[in-house]
Amino acid sequence: METVAFFGLGNMGEPMVANLLAKGFAVHIVQHRRPDAVERLRGAGAKVFPDAAAAAQGVKLVILALPGSAESEALLTGPGGLIEALPHGAVVVDCSTGEPPVTRRQAKLLSGKGIGLVDAGLTRGVAGAKQGKLAYFMGGTEADMAKAKPALDAMGDTFFHMGPVGSGHEAKNLSNALSYATVALACETLILGRSLGLDPARLQEALMAGAGSKALEAYGPRIVSGDYAPVRVSIGNACAHLQTTEHIVPEGLGLKLLPQALQSYRRADGQGLGGQDISAIAELWPRS
Repeated sequence: METVAFFGLGNMGEPMVANLLAKGFAVHIVQHRRPDAVERLRGAGAKVFPDAAAAAQGVKLVILALPGSAESEALLTGPGGLIEALPHGAVVVDCSTGEPPVTRRQAKLLSGKGIGLVDAGLTRGVAGAKQGKLAYFMGGTEADMAKAKPALDAMGDTFFHMGPVGSGHEAKNLSNALSYATVALACETLILGRSLGLDPARLQEALMAGAGSKALEAYGPRIVSGDYAPVRVSIGNACAHLQTTEHIVPEGLGLKLLPQALQSYRRADGQGLGGQDISAIAELWPRS
């Protein structure tokens, strides 16, 4: 099996690496702020390197599961970046929630060294990562995606080729926007029902029977109970992701709902809720 250098061992990255190892891939990782994750993966067969350049030396496939474009850019083309360590013909798969203009800039720089870039935004969350059932929004050439596909198959089962480099991250940003805005609307609907004297738990159940959504199913019970743990997506991350989406809106398009959703999450962030789950925007309204 091919060797993969994998960077980013957060809540998504760790189970992604575990699935690669389980499917027979050799995986190179580096020391991380989560040393427990490093040790678990070392025990599963991952080879641990002291730095990124050493982990990527001579490797033909790199996968990034980083928070965003700033981290990806620093790792790839910053001082001592992987662009100098990777061989001609290598492919980088960026699974971060990236900024499409930055993604395209990175692809151009890497292309000058004979390195391909596939942007592959992810959906289905930590549960999908653990189950090996991630879905990918992908941008890039057919040739580069073909090189990446065996490793991606080990971590997911659904693939959407959206177009050239950058289009995968565009689709991922739109997916985030739809998800977060729907959670905000579900929250307001349940708050409104409570203000009208309806039982919120009963209302949530009834709405699922007729106007159900994944957002209402996953986050409605949290909004009703006021128990927002554990964090699936933080309010702070939602603000950052929605702001990235706002930046790619063409001038003059005049969207209305996306800015309103971002404003709601910013209000919650401003009240000290940035580290809490997005369902905690319910705290913008009194519970009594």
